[in-house]
Amino acid sequence: MRTTSHEVDQEAADTPDMFRLSQKKPIQLYRQARHVLRLWLLCLLLSGLTDGVHATIYSCSTGDTSIVFQDVPCPMTPGKNEPAPKKYRLPFEIHESWFELPGQAEGRAYCDRRRCECGDMQRKLDGLLDQAVADALYMDGGWHRYETSYQLWIDSPASAVSTRGLRDQMILDACNIMISQLLLRKYADEVRARLRQKVLVAEERGFDQPEPCQVGINEACGYLDAVELYRRLLDDARALRTPRYDNTDEAELPLNQ
Repeated sequence: MRTTSHEVDQEAADTPDMFRLSQKKPIQLYRQARHVLRLWLLCLLLSGLTDGVHATIYSCSTGDTSIVFQDVPCPMTPGKNEPAPKKYRLPFEIHESWFELPGQAEGRAYCDRRRCECGDMQRKLDGLLDQAVADALYMDGGWHRYETSYQLWIDSPASAVSTRGLRDQMILDACNIMISQLLLRKYADEVRARLRQKVLVAEERGFDQPEPCQVGINEACGYLDAVELYRRLLDDARALRTPRYDNTDEAELPLNQ
């Protein structure tokens, strides 16, 4: 039995709307998915373009002093960005030659707030750290004693009985220098600040002059001692700001023999 086109059209017209929608729905879903995919690809493309627009541009120097621009960081020049080694600041701006080690030194020095040691020598500070730092600034005298004992030891005949004693004295003088150097390195700035504070108080209260102490004000005497010690500290430190071998041929110093 044949079905005419009229009958087909009539059958489609008689088909409920819900069945006609179900037949068209897969096509619509496909079209919508394709549209979403296109939008997603467009977003990716725009994102890539945006990244390119905001990319960092680096200006780099070349070996011939010219400048080139590029989108990658400049190559690292060895040592260019490395910080310079920090130079240790010596106390009171003392010249570094005064902190050289004696050439014939043996062992090493150790100091804390109570005592100092070097080899067989021990020196108690007895709580007088300020005074010990002030005494340490007399390094020009310490170096003179060391150089003198060194020369006596060199000139002494090897068979002489006194040679051992001269050598021991030279080692002792070298230890005194190293202890002075260590005291200054560790405590000079602290002592200077403490004495400076006492000087300010003494000046404010009039205790920087000898009269209050002479009339029996004990507190004034303590402040006057601090003022005098501080002035001595500055004077002795000033003498050490010039090289130790200014008037001596460096090659002839005991340090270099």
